[in-house]
Amino acid sequence: MQIELHKISEQRHALTIVRADGTRERVECETRSFLQHDLLHYATEAEAGVDVGFWGRLAAGATLAELNDKALQGSLYDQPAMLVVEQIVGALTGAIKGRSPDDVVNGLQQLAEAQQIAMPAWLTAAFVERVQARMRGLVGRWNATPFGTSMTLPWPAAAP
Repeated sequence: MQIELHKISEQRHALTIVRADGTRERVECETRSFLQHDLLHYATEAEAGVDVGFWGRLAAGATLAELNDKALQGSLYDQPAMLVVEQIVGALTGAIKGRSPDDVVNGLQQLAEAQQIAMPAWLTAAFVERVQARMRGLVGRWNATPFGTSMTLPWPAAAP
């Protein structure tokens, strides 16, 4: 699958998914709210090597409409592995804003204990550092993308 992020303006971008069979889905998004989160999902899922998150679900055939439909999210996001990815991505937002990798991992471990769930073995400070590095690269590429053009990312993700 190919992920195309088309820079429309400072405020808007379009997300297009191009599947292996050539089918496409496109949605226009407000950049401030969605771009960083979508890129963080990409960096997290790529570094973890998982196919149970947002991008993996799209590659497996879920539609953008399904993943964004509040009525369907209960059934789509009730899978334990996907829920863990969502929690990790949420916590990693702090890591890309300067929170230390050790603090992120410790906070997630405390959350896991409180919820009586296990965090994946790949959740380490080194993993968080790799996500931070991949995010710097993705944001740099986005910033260098001229208006009216697209940044294309493969899924599964290539090595950074």
